[in-house]
Amino acid sequence: MKFEFSVDEDETPPPSGFDLGHIDVWGSEGVATTRDRGPGGGVMIYLTVTLLLDGLRTFLSGKSRSYESTAVDSSFSLTFTRVRDGSIETRCGGSLIDRSPAAGVAAALHVAAKQFADAHLEQLPPDDAGREDLQHSLLDFERFIGRPR
Repeated sequence: MKFEFSVDEDETPPPSGFDLGHIDVWGSEGVATTRDRGPGGGVMIYLTVTLLLDGLRTFLSGKSRSYESTAVDSSFSLTFTRVRDGSIETRCGGSLIDRSPAAGVAAALHVAAKQFADAHLEQLPPDDAGREDLQHSLLDFERFIGRPR
């Protein structure tokens, strides 16, 4: 499984934690992306990555059977469901994208969120709320998976 987060090419300066961007998800069974949603089909990417990190961390550390993460300012959503064997099914709009061990889903999200943060957070003002929230969520997620900075 692989996630990728990006800022939309049409975003105008100055950068903001409310900028639009895209989510791409590749799995063993399919692909999900916000890119096929037409012009203006992006999501508030910094806020969406933050919600996805926080929500998946809470889901994986709890006992809920499923978790749905809806992107900010979009109807795009991913649903994560526990399967009896302990693996996690990831779906978008009912279509199966992937079935992987929970640790694999967490690792894939961590890699993509870290790459996104490393590439884009420094462009935001230090006091930007989107920047601060993503930094805190990434740190919490790294603690959860046992990978301190």
